[in-house]
Amino acid sequence: MNLKEGAILIADAHENELRGGFWDFLQALKNGEISTPQLILMGDIFDLLVGEVKASHKFAKPYINLLEELALNMEIIYLEGNHDFNLSCFFNRVKIIPIDRQPIKLILHTSKGENIDFLLAHGDIFLNPFLQFLLKSIRNHYLLCFLNFLNEISSHFISKQILKKQNKKNLSYKIENFLNLVMKRCKKYGKTKAWICEGHYHQNFTIDDEIKYFNLAHFAYKRSFFVVECKNEIKFKELKLRGRNV
Repeated sequence: MNLKEGAILIADAHENELRGGFWDFLQALKNGEISTPQLILMGDIFDLLVGEVKASHKFAKPYINLLEELALNMEIIYLEGNHDFNLSCFFNRVKIIPIDRQPIKLILHTSKGENIDFLLAHGDIFLNPFLQFLLKSIRNHYLLCFLNFLNEISSHFISKQILKKQNKKNLSYKIENFLNLVMKRCKKYGKTKAWICEGHYHQNFTIDDEIKYFNLAHFAYKRSFFVVECKNEIKFKELKLRGRNV
């Protein structure tokens, strides 16, 4: 796939009934206040959206419908995160990238005739083996169907507890020595001259040297999204959705 200049990257909106910034963002796209040829959602767009978990569907349905409508006029790529996964059942036009296909490689063709590679992932890959096992297990269709059954007969106790916990979670944290974590992660990606772009960590952190790495800020509170620019160099231009913060 190609990465288009002017593409918008957005990560970790963590949308829920108390946080509606991503809905405002989609409305701005629909109304032409924001324009882009390509929208890339980098995961954890919702606090909870899982294909098998019926209780998560109602809140997300208007968003799904609007994303499908917007996908008529722009390319939309949705990388699944650790809060939103098994999403293929919801979308026809939006391109869903599950964790087992991450990172995905996109190529930016510049006006100078250069081809620049980008590797995109939500960020919940290359973790320690135990966490990787847990993340893989929780995506299992049959386990999720069983958990959905328990959730339904308990008046949505499980999903309510997850959302309650998420509402109390601090998303604006700083990771000490994040550079060290980045260097370790880049080794996991292997020898590459590509730009590595991730969400998940919420750090708004960039390295443009021998290693090229960009970690997006979360959208949830400051409503930050990033526009890919390529003039003399690659830049991820940070913009913020106008309106009140949530």
